[in-house]
Amino acid sequence: MSITQDLRTRARHRGKTPWQLVKTIGRLEREADDNTCQMVAMATEIDTLTADRNRLAAQLDETVIAHQATIDELIEERDGLAAELAALKRRFAADIAIEANAYRIDVPQIGHRDTSAIEDQATTPIDVKPLWQALGIGTVTTVDTVTVIDNPNAADPANLPAA
Repeated sequence: MSITQDLRTRARHRGKTPWQLVKTIGRLEREADDNTCQMVAMATEIDTLTADRNRLAAQLDETVIAHQATIDELIEERDGLAAELAALKRRFAADIAIEANAYRIDVPQIGHRDTSAIEDQATTPIDVKPLWQALGIGTVTTVDTVTVIDNPNAADPANLPAA
């Protein structure tokens, strides 16, 4: 093994070779150029979009001013018509009242229904009784050696007969 070969081997073990470094530097320069081009393109696009925004904002301001003038005119017209309507109502109030009374509609009072017709007559009244009374159960009934006591206190254990 020669000394130059030994130096080359040590140089390769320490890092990249000069040729690899040149290739890496070239690649990084190309990437930097691409990034610079992208930044220039983005700056141009930002300028275009800013100009469009400014143009649209100016159009919006003009439109708002034009519509505000129309709105103000309509408000003045509405106020004038409201005042004119109020004056006409005061002038013709008596005529309006006479006409309303002349063409009134009478409605029967709600809550009273005529039930004199045969179809509106009630059928037999509904017989509502407690179940024990409807079945004819008396106060004390014996059913199969069990005594049933009709007493509200029957559920109390002190009132149960001894077994």
